[in-house]
Amino acid sequence: MPHKTFRYEQVISKIEETISGLQLQPGDKVPSVRKVSEELKVSLTTVKQAYGILEAKGAIVSRPGSGFYINTFTKSIIKRTAVESYIPLPEFIEVNTMAAAMVKNTAKYSVINFSSLAPANEYLPISRINKVMQASIKEERNIFQYSFLEGHPRLIKQIALHTFDWKHSIKQDEILITNGCMEAISLCLEAITKPGDIVAIESPAYAGVLQCLESKGLKALGISVDPFTGLNLDELETALAANKVAACLFMPVCQNPYGCAMPEENKIRMVKLLGELNIPLIEDDALGELSYDKTRPLPAKAYDTYDNVLFCSSFSKSLMPGFRIGWVTAGKYQAQIERLKFAENISTNGLLQDTIGRFLETGEYNAHIKKLRQFAQAQTTRYRNAILEYFPDDVKISVPAGGYSLWVELPENVNALELQREALKFGIGFCPGQIFSASKHYQNFMRINCCPLWSTKIEESLKTLGKLVKSILQKTASVIPVHGLDASATQILL
Repeated sequence: MPHKTFRYEQVISKIEETISGLQLQPGDKVPSVRKVSEELKVSLTTVKQAYGILEAKGAIVSRPGSGFYINTFTKSIIKRTAVESYIPLPEFIEVNTMAAAMVKNTAKYSVINFSSLAPANEYLPISRINKVMQASIKEERNIFQYSFLEGHPRLIKQIALHTFDWKHSIKQDEILITNGCMEAISLCLEAITKPGDIVAIESPAYAGVLQCLESKGLKALGISVDPFTGLNLDELETALAANKVAACLFMPVCQNPYGCAMPEENKIRMVKLLGELNIPLIEDDALGELSYDKTRPLPAKAYDTYDNVLFCSSFSKSLMPGFRIGWVTAGKYQAQIERLKFAENISTNGLLQDTIGRFLETGEYNAHIKKLRQFAQAQTTRYRNAILEYFPDDVKISVPAGGYSLWVELPENVNALELQREALKFGIGFCPGQIFSASKHYQNFMRINCCPLWSTKIEESLKTLGKLVKSILQKTASVIPVHGLDASATQILL
């Protein structure tokens, strides 16, 4: 059933109609917030919210002290890329071989790595972490023994405090520390599914999630994602009515690979829909701290009144990637998750937990995150501008609301796997779109991670990628594009 239209959505439609009616061109000024408020008889707050979403979409840009203008890059903004126009069908997944080959090849052949999603060392508080780690070794003798099953009390307390401003905050006894966010997700899937079950995921979806589903013999039900507002809830509702879904696994904030974020009302609607159907929601919040908003968007778990959201997060993308410290709060499934954790590996590294806990106690984490968000946004903007300059004109690029990556749509007859093979010869690695789909869709897509610090070498590498895309276009200009891949196509320079 289609959802009701919110007031700001109506305003967005009116603004877009006005822009079209006035035949405004890139660079032209759009009507002021006050003028739109007066003409549509809505509050300034509503108009500002609408303009904020249009800016996030990349349709308009703000110039301080001057107003809003049509974005000169509007034509390059990626559009929603639904693979199916009918109800999606569940599919068994075959991406492990391809993804494993990609990781091995990137490590073996890549000098410039646009595939690894981790902040650069220059933006990590390494010296401060070293100091608190030394203090931990000196003062905390228990860290030389097995850690508590649920995790180190110091870290658990800090995580609980971190959720204090949520609508439904998390208590300390509801938290389990894990080896990164992926172990948390794996434990959740283990607890609530069995081989052959259907799990609804996003399309495109993070490759690690697909690999996890494949390893457990689960079927994926891909739900399309809007590049700006995230998961298509109408499509999800239809798919749930047509399939027996055991669980949903989504990234409402800073979705990977788009970088988009669901509006608050969409998250509330999703939690209510799944709660009433008693379908568990596994929420992957690995990148949630990297939102470019001034205020970090609340996760879906913050609105969970059904005890139905299994929330998985991590410090890997925000603090220390190599520590692999994550956590999960699983609602009514918490006891089962804890039993599985104990059976699999007993506990998580106590020294690293205590170290992060001590760093959080210093109060420096928020300042660090603010700096990291600014770095991520500046990097993605710079990378995006370079791709627009060096790639073919008809390439489309996402406008992320957070995170480190860009989702790039190449011309139809450019196969990302072929492009990857050529790029590796120049020491350049990236993620081909096929590994973000259960059925090797998105063949002409690529994910570029913008973590490597901008430099002349980075710019030259993006320029080289652009030349390779143009070269493939020239070679395939008179050839009908092939939309299928044989098995050998996954063996990339092994």
